[in-house]
This record gives sequence, C-alpha cells and structure tokens, in this order.
Amino acid sequence: MPASLNDLRAQRDALEQAVEARQRVLGPDHPDLANDLRDLGRLSHELGEVMDAQAQLRRALALHTEALGAEHPEAATDINHLGLILHDIGDLDGAQAAFERALAIDEAALGKEHPSVGRDANNLAGVLQDMGDGFSAREALDWAVAIYMKALGPDHPTTQTVVRNRGTLG
Repeated sequence: MPASLNDLRAQRDALEQAVEARQRVLGPDHPDLANDLRDLGRLSHELGEVMDAQAQLRRALALHTEALGAEHPEAATDINHLGLILHDIGDLDGAQAAFERALAIDEAALGKEHPSVGRDANNLAGVLQDMGDGFSAREALDWAVAIYMKALGPDHPTTQTVVRNRGTLG
C-alpha cells in the first residue's frame, strides 16, 4: 500500500532531523550523510518537491563521488534518481543522459547481469519510449527482463513490473 502524503511528510521530517543532527556531529560534507540525503531526495520527489529533491540528490552525488569516485555504483544510483526527476519534469534529453550514465557505471562496475543494470535499462526504456524510440525501448526492456528473470525469478514483483512495461510496447 502506498504511503499517504502525511506519512511521507512525517518520514521526510524525521529524516531531515536525523540528518541535521548527524551533520552537527560529522560536519556537512561527511560521506556518511550521502545515503540519507539520497533518501531525503527520494521522499521529496515523491512529495512533488522537485527542486528540493534535486538539491538533496546532487549533494548526495557530490558526497558519494568525493568518497567513492565518479564510477562507483552509489554514484550511479544517485544519477539514476536524478534521471527519474528529469523524466518526471519532462527533460527527456537530460533523463536519457542520466540513465545512460548510470547504466554505463553499473555495467562496468557490476556486470551486464546485475539487477542495478536492469533498473537502469528499465528506466532508460521509459524515456526512450516517451521520445518515440520504441525499438530501442524494447531492446532495453528485453535486457531488463532477462536480468530480472535470472536474478529474481519470474514471480518477483520487480520482474513482473518490467514484464508489464515490456508488454506495453508490443
């Protein structure tokens, strides 16, 4: 069951307080804050607060990049989340670039059959579909389906969602 707006706001408020407390102890640029900032960005995005979401995610990306390097899967996850926001606000070129970058990082770091690569391919497919490139969207979704079938099995909710996404393209 999806969380209500009040639940999401309460989660975000609690996480903001936790981040503020950790920042006082660790300092504002400590890498241990990056995952919490990504979670804040995700919650803000779900609440429709796009500017705040982008700011939190960019800060998480900067901290992950500084601590782990630009080619680390944590950076790819931040970039992927930024791509979702760009897609939602209609910046399809920006979203495509973000998903392609996340895909390249994850594929190089984790291999072609990792579920994170499937996530990136699925998200890229959505943008490609919206851009009118059904052929490339189908290819990306076929890849994502194959990854999830192997990694998670046919009954996993993520696999089923990606199979449904693929089904909409014929």
